[in-house]
Amino acid sequence: MLSTLLATKLHRPRPTSSLVARPRLTQRLDEGLRNGHRLFLIVAPAGYGKTTLVTDWLTKTGIPSAWLSLEEADNDPLRFFTYLVAALQRTLDPKLGQSLLEAFPLYPMPQSAEAFVYPLINDLAAMNRPILLALDDYHLIMATAIQEAMVFMLEHAPPNLHLVVLTRTDPPFPLPRLRVRGLMTEIRDRDLRFTPEEMTAFLNSLHRLNLPAEQIAALDSRTEGWAAGVQLAALSLQGYSAERAAQFISAFSGSHHYIVDYLFDEVLSRQPDQVREFLVQTSILERMCAPLCEDLLHLRSPAQEILEYLEHSNLFLIPLDDERRWYRYHHLFTDVLRQLLNSSSEPGQVAGLHGRASDWYGQNGFVADAYSHALLAGNHERAAEIVEENAWSMVLHAEFATLKKWIQALPADLLSRHPWLRINYAWAVMFAEPEEAEAQLAAVEQHLQAGDTCQAPLRAEMQGHIAAIRAWIACLRGDLDRAVVLSHQALELWPRMEVAVRSGLIAILGVGCRAHNDLTGAARSFAESMELAQCSGNVMLEVVGHTSLGRVSEMMGRLHEAEAIYREGLDRAILHKSPTAGQAYRFLANVYREWNDLASARLFAEKAIEPSRLWGHANPLVEALLTLARIHQAQNNIPETNRALAEVSQAIHGHLLEATTIQWIGAIRARLWLAQGKLDDARRWSEVQGLSAEAKLDLENEIEYLTLVRLLLAEGRVDGAQRRLARLQSAAESTGRQGSLIEVLVLQAVALDMQADTDAALAVLEQALGLARPEGYMRMFLDEGKPIETLLKTGITKWENDDLLAYARKLLAAFYQGEAERPVSLAETLPGGPLIEPLSERELEVLQLIAAGWSNQEIADKLVISVRTVKKHVENIHGKLGVRSRTQAAARAQELKLL
Repeated sequence: MLSTLLATKLHRPRPTSSLVARPRLTQRLDEGLRNGHRLFLIVAPAGYGKTTLVTDWLTKTGIPSAWLSLEEADNDPLRFFTYLVAALQRTLDPKLGQSLLEAFPLYPMPQSAEAFVYPLINDLAAMNRPILLALDDYHLIMATAIQEAMVFMLEHAPPNLHLVVLTRTDPPFPLPRLRVRGLMTEIRDRDLRFTPEEMTAFLNSLHRLNLPAEQIAALDSRTEGWAAGVQLAALSLQGYSAERAAQFISAFSGSHHYIVDYLFDEVLSRQPDQVREFLVQTSILERMCAPLCEDLLHLRSPAQEILEYLEHSNLFLIPLDDERRWYRYHHLFTDVLRQLLNSSSEPGQVAGLHGRASDWYGQNGFVADAYSHALLAGNHERAAEIVEENAWSMVLHAEFATLKKWIQALPADLLSRHPWLRINYAWAVMFAEPEEAEAQLAAVEQHLQAGDTCQAPLRAEMQGHIAAIRAWIACLRGDLDRAVVLSHQALELWPRMEVAVRSGLIAILGVGCRAHNDLTGAARSFAESMELAQCSGNVMLEVVGHTSLGRVSEMMGRLHEAEAIYREGLDRAILHKSPTAGQAYRFLANVYREWNDLASARLFAEKAIEPSRLWGHANPLVEALLTLARIHQAQNNIPETNRALAEVSQAIHGHLLEATTIQWIGAIRARLWLAQGKLDDARRWSEVQGLSAEAKLDLENEIEYLTLVRLLLAEGRVDGAQRRLARLQSAAESTGRQGSLIEVLVLQAVALDMQADTDAALAVLEQALGLARPEGYMRMFLDEGKPIETLLKTGITKWENDDLLAYARKLLAAFYQGEAERPVSLAETLPGGPLIEPLSERELEVLQLIAAGWSNQEIADKLVISVRTVKKHVENIHGKLGVRSRTQAAARAQELKLL
């Protein structure tokens, strides 16, 4: 839909020939730039010269400046940010911000406005030069999501970004805070009013009116320095004798509105009939070019000559590009011209003009303008046709807000005659308003059952769309069986389905297979979904496919395979700066926690939190926080564990979560409470869940029953624990979930040991070690604490397998290194004396990667910083650790237990 961008919106207007130098204002702007101000706010009513001032200043700064002229249609978040990114790409880098545009198609739009700008902020921060981004007519933006995203962007802007906002009203930005912090330059109508000196220069030097000082003072008094009023007066005074000019100025009075009406009438009355008719009738257009004007007015002579005449005559015509192809009128001029058109036109004339404008725009690829003018022409059937012709492209590009708005603007009776409008409306609202989507689909089904005469293939395609939408809704509601059935229906009914849609539906099939313990089928579906997502260019679905596929490998006990898949997904997310990087980081953190590499695990978990928070959905954030809590618990850092749990409670407040996520949250919290000896809290959790020995065991509730077993063992109820463990073992073995099987065997060993059956406990533990050793499982054993430690000590005196003994000794060594698992105080002493200076969090990150053998360039890419910054961090690390090389730094860090 937005593949056809209006380049004129990205063109910064050139300073006009009637420009008056205003150094008192440009110097203030320059000073704000020197002081690193984030926001340059230019606020004034129409006609005060905001655009003229800023365009002149931007031309002279010599700093790259992106320009975006806004309009009401830009209240769609995707449209707004598509144009904003295009403006930046046009000025700075064609790839800048591309990941922002790739993040959301065919996926629920974010609940968090920050998700729109998180990747863009990173891109801008990576630029090594100052950037000016100017947004003209910002008062037209009313959408809450855009406003919130822009506030976030403003508050988290890198130092090199300077936002210039031209508006008639104050935007909903934190202006008081920006003022107090000295981060804003603001220029208002009182500042933009012409001074007497500027009026003299404008009237006498530029327009050569040679007015005496008293007449200039009179105009100043009557216009109050209002630039548009002064300019209108100058136009009216052209060619007047001194006596008539004096009479004109003496009679000149009234409000701005009165002045505009009066002076435009004066200006128009002097124009040839052809020019006057051209001005009035083309006033229906927001922007114009010669071919459009010729089509609109059935002109025989070139319209370009009239446009150039208007520009040279300073008749409020503003060029919108360097080639002088596209123009627009000054907003005030447009208002008055339209008043004249409405008051003087014959019935149907205005509608006819809008109709011809719609036809021209439609034929030339300007869909939004074609739709708008069709509505203004009262041709609702044509407007509906335009929506139908373009709706599917809008769905694929996630332009849901615009599509919803367009369809809502049509008369209700049109929907009953256009079932595709209902279907497309359901696509637009299925994530945010699933009940409304269902209502629209039901209406389409009634339409089809009423004996509609549409051909069978078309009817089947409609039914395919209906099934696909309902599949997504069912999946989001946790009704996976229904989602799978509907996905199969959609795939069968809709043979020409787009690749991205097919990818999403096949992913739903994978989720269904996983829920029914068919891990092989789930892996096959996720792999196919991932490949299709890559073909379609949908990075978000592609990364989700990686993490889903990796999770299946992890369930099968293949940790190294899972880690490789997660890293592939992470690389894709980082390359495209997608917020789904949070998912990949979180799953990697879990793998490294299991390997007992707690420093790496913590690094990954912490890096997962911010992109998960900015994704805008509660599920990824909660999962990242709980993963971090488990790592803190493994490090015996109880305060940080509880702090992360408190953040989980805050994150889930007021949000709808998937059913599986709710189960996972409860079970993990209960495990952490048990590890801290909070049995009462864990008991309350189990009572609320209503867990019983007879309940069905599957992947949806296995984690709850494994947690219940731990509670029963903590309470000394070994028989109850063993009954459940027997069922869990059978389920894990029958479905190939080796990761779960290892966990079950470890718990069985603990239970047998509690019954004083040491030989049986050692036999089961030996079996668990044999399964775990190839993939390096450790926390499965370490998390169970003293019982497993004691059994390992006994086992190494009895077991004969050398590989098994080596593995058991490694686990025992990890038990003995409990001190290394707590957070290291940076004030602890070095072998040769105290730490010179604490390492910062970023230096600890760099140190971790140095120890892993990463190059400076790899570290820079990983942390999204420059190589120069990496080198500086390395120098600081060497100095603080008292070493001279990367190898020495890694060794000293090991001594300090920083790794």
